[in-house]
Order: sequence, then structure tokens, then C-alpha cells
Amino acid sequence: MKLPFNNIALRSRVLIRDTFTTSSWSVLGRGIGFLVPFFIAAWFGVTAQTDAFFFAYGIILIFTHILSPVVESVIVPYVAEARSNNENVGEFVGGILKFSGLALLGIFILVLLFSKPVLSITTNFDNDSLDLLFYLLVEMSPLIILLVWTSILSGTLNAYKKFAFPAVSPAIRAVINLTVIWFLKDSLGIHSITIGYLVGEIIRLIVLVLIIRYFKLFRILFPSGLDFRLIQFFKVSTYPVVGMISAEIGAIVSKMLATWLGVGSVSLLYYADRLYMIPRTFVSTGLLVTLLSHWSERYYTSDRAKLIESMGKTIKVVTLLSLLITFSLVLFHKPIVKLAFGRGEFDLKKLPEVGKIWVFYLIGFIPYVLARIFVLIQVIRKHTKVIMYNSIYRTMVVVVFAVILMKYLGVKGIALAMTLASCFEAFYLGKHFITLIDTPTEGG
Repeated sequence: MKLPFNNIALRSRVLIRDTFTTSSWSVLGRGIGFLVPFFIAAWFGVTAQTDAFFFAYGIILIFTHILSPVVESVIVPYVAEARSNNENVGEFVGGILKFSGLALLGIFILVLLFSKPVLSITTNFDNDSLDLLFYLLVEMSPLIILLVWTSILSGTLNAYKKFAFPAVSPAIRAVINLTVIWFLKDSLGIHSITIGYLVGEIIRLIVLVLIIRYFKLFRILFPSGLDFRLIQFFKVSTYPVVGMISAEIGAIVSKMLATWLGVGSVSLLYYADRLYMIPRTFVSTGLLVTLLSHWSERYYTSDRAKLIESMGKTIKVVTLLSLLITFSLVLFHKPIVKLAFGRGEFDLKKLPEVGKIWVFYLIGFIPYVLARIFVLIQVIRKHTKVIMYNSIYRTMVVVVFAVILMKYLGVKGIALAMTLASCFEAFYLGKHFITLIDTPTEGG
């Protein structure tokens, strides 16, 4: 009877160790990455040009946020299955890189064809800013492919339990990014940021490929056509992709609404969101990455009733930690905002507004974390329709409340709408977790 207990204790220790080490590397990797917008704020301030850049970059991130988290998580069980069956992992990964790249190239062309006429109707940018926005989109569009490819390789390395390398790789990108911007900002202005992002992501992709070769994990091969495994992978990924599309619609609508609140509103929303993204990213790149790997293995090989009990305990602990983080950040939000943005070309009069927007974001941190864990559980079960419907409903909540609240709270109202949406999805997905508790032997 001691053996099962020892196995459970060992699994818990390994999970805690992997979570701690991955989170630590993530602090380094993402921490340096989060310095980028702060330097941009110091070097370029809050202007019509920064509004155009952040709006264009937001559009690029929408496409990558739709696909990157999906492929990075869904690829983990597929790589594990291929390894257990002694199949060619390199050909499978190469196929995903190849066919996702071709699909994204088509998206890239469509964005360029329709972006300018659509944005001229849906935003309040003047003609000069609109022209700049379009040129920035042209320059940054290759990032769509690069960011998705690095996510594919990161997910693959996570499947091999090489958590540290994907976690720390954003630091390489950030250092290259800042270096390029520093050298080119005086000669190329706002366009130096675009070049910095592109060069940084290319170097990051090369580093991940070299890591795969260094550990001799597999050799990346590019198949001539789609086989059954690739078709199944893209099919299983479809529902969460649709859900991510819906979720990102809410994000782009929020930015569009912000353009009607005056010059600098898009930048203020972006700067506050970057601060809010710091705790969110550490959770996503540390805890959730290791939980996906360990819980997936246990869900299909162990006693599911005990696993679900363990999930419940984990949720309680994470809730308490999230509460502590939220309280600390809200309490010290003023000095943090001043430390982050109170220098260079940034207008110090804008600091209180950024702080207030950030606080409205932070109120939703606890439900956000809970929702991400509930999403993770549905990914493990392969019940991705639930994720899709959750995202659709969440977008509706964001749009409706953003339109209403911005009339009374300005940019802060948009942030509050995001918080209300996080509360909704935590409740909606929480109900499905309760269903799982009631039917613990249900198949995935």
C-alpha cells in the first residue's frame, strides 16, 4: 500500500520542481521581455505614431494569439504519442511548420489587402497615422509566421520536458530587440521597433532549432503532403482556434473603441495591459505549462478520481496565491507604474491614468487564473468545444460592457469590461469542472 502513496508523492515533488524551475526561467525570459514596452515608452513617449504602432502590433498579435497558444498546447500530447509509438517526431513537427506557414502566408496577404479600407472606416486615425499604420503592418506581418513557428518548437520541447529553454528564449529575443531599436531609433524612428521585433524573433527561432539539434531529439523533416496525424492534429486544433478568434475579436474591438477616446488612449491601454500581462504570463509560462504535461500523463494512465481531487487542491492553492499577488500589486501600483514609465519622453501626467487602468485589470486576475486552469483541464480531456463556446460568450461580454462603461469611465471602462469577462468565463468553465467531478470516470 505504500507504493501508490510513494508514486503520488514523487509525482507531486516532480510537478513542484518542474513548476518552480520553469517559473524561474520564465521570470528571467519574460522579465527581460517585459522591459521592451518600458524602453519604448521612454524612447518614444505617447504620440500619434506610438498609437499607430501599438494598434498595428496589436493586430499582428491577434493572429498569433489565435494560433500560438493552441499549437503550443495541443502539440504536447501528439508528440508524446508519437514518441511512445516510435514514430517520426521530426517529420510530424516539420509538417506542422510547413503547412501552418503556408496557411499563415495566405492570412498575411489577406491582412494587407483588406486592412487599410477596413481601418479607415472602423477607426478614428487621421490620414497620416492611417498610412503609417498600414506600412507598419506590412513590415510586421512576417511576425505572424515567426511567432507561431517558435510556439510550435516551444511546445515540442515542453513535450520532451525541456521546459527551461522555451521559458528563457524570450530573453534572447528581447535583448536583440532592444539592441536593434537602440541603434536604429534615431535614424528610422518608429520603424526601428518593427525591425527589432523581427530580428529578435528570427534569432529566437534559430536558437530553438539549435537546442533540438544539440540534444539530438529529432531531425526536422518537411513531408510532401498531409498524412493522417497532421490532419487529425489540425482538426483537433480547430475548435480552440475558433474560440481564440472570438476572444481576439474582443481585443481588437477594445482597441478600436479606444481610438474614439482621444489621442494617446490606445497607448495608455497598451501600457496598462503590458503591466497586467506580467503576472498573467508568469502563470501561463510556468504553472500551466507543467500542469499540462503532468496532468495529461496522469489523466490517461492513473486513477482519475485521485487526479481530480488533486486538481481541486491545486485550484484552492492557486486561488490563494493569486489573491496575494492581486492585493500586493494593487497596494503598490503607484510606485510600480512610476518605476516602469516615469522617465524619458513619457508624460508624467499620464502616470495616474495608467495606474487606474491597471488596477481595473488587476481586479480580474483571480478569475483569469481560474479560467486558464479550467481551460487547461478541458484541453487535457480534448473537450475543445467547451473552450470555443466560452470564448464566444466572453467576447460578447467584453464588447457589450466596453461600449457601455467607456461612456462613464473612458479607457478604464474598457479594462473593467475585460475583468467582467474573466469573471464570466471562470463561472462558465467552473460549472464544467464541477460536472467532471460528478463524472470522474468519463473518457477524454
